Amino acid sequence: MVLKVAMVSFIGGFLCLDRTCLQIMLSRPVVIAPLTGLFLGDVLAGLSIGAFLELLWIDKPQIGISVPPNDSLLAVMIVSSLLLAGSEFEQTRREVMTFAFLLFIPLGYITQKMDVALIQSNERFSERALQAAKAADPKGITRQHICAIAKTFAVYCLFLFFSIIAGVMIIEAVFPLLPVFVLKAMRLMYLIIPAVLIAVCLNTVKMRSIVPIFCALFLAAMFIIELIHAF
Repeated sequence: MVLKVAMVSFIGGFLCLDRTCLQIMLSRPVVIAPLTGLFLGDVLAGLSIGAFLELLWIDKPQIGISVPPNDSLLAVMIVSSLLLAGSEFEQTRREVMTFAFLLFIPLGYITQKMDVALIQSNERFSERALQAAKAADPKGITRQHICAIAKTFAVYCLFLFFSIIAGVMIIEAVFPLLPVFVLKAMRLMYLIIPAVLIAVCLNTVKMRSIVPIFCALFLAAMFIIELIHAF
């Protein structure tokens, strides 16, 4: 399992760089979570968690100096912990997905503080790049950019590696101890969470004509997901 965690951490850390230096939308939870699920053999679980996270902080875009919770790291962490915890939870699939989602959501704010610290610490590379530019040293500029990217990549990989291992251990240790009434509540919350997140999403929609279209598309997507799950 450690080897799988290391591989997922490496791939996830690379994809999460899209937030800072690539920006081609690979790091969006609805993309990176299914990709993680595909790597670990369960695209549907990744798609579900990715959809939840995509809607959760949809009203907190990464624009300018705004640093939202790093939902990309969180998507990789939750999906990996969920799928690496073992196949014995197959009969309680919805319950364990809800458990993992609710349990690890607070990590999003830890990743937010981590990103702020990274941005602040990378300012020295920016200053050195400016000095290299004044000295007409293009290689020096490139070197500072690479150093900043490499530092961010290393921090992301380390965070994912240790958080995934901790997540697997917590799920395997705690989830089997949950009483029946808690599992029933988790099953119900699996259906309630999308409704709450839709409300968050609709709060960001300014054009009323888009709301019915969005609702119809979301319900169609949920129907397709449940149909695939049923068969």
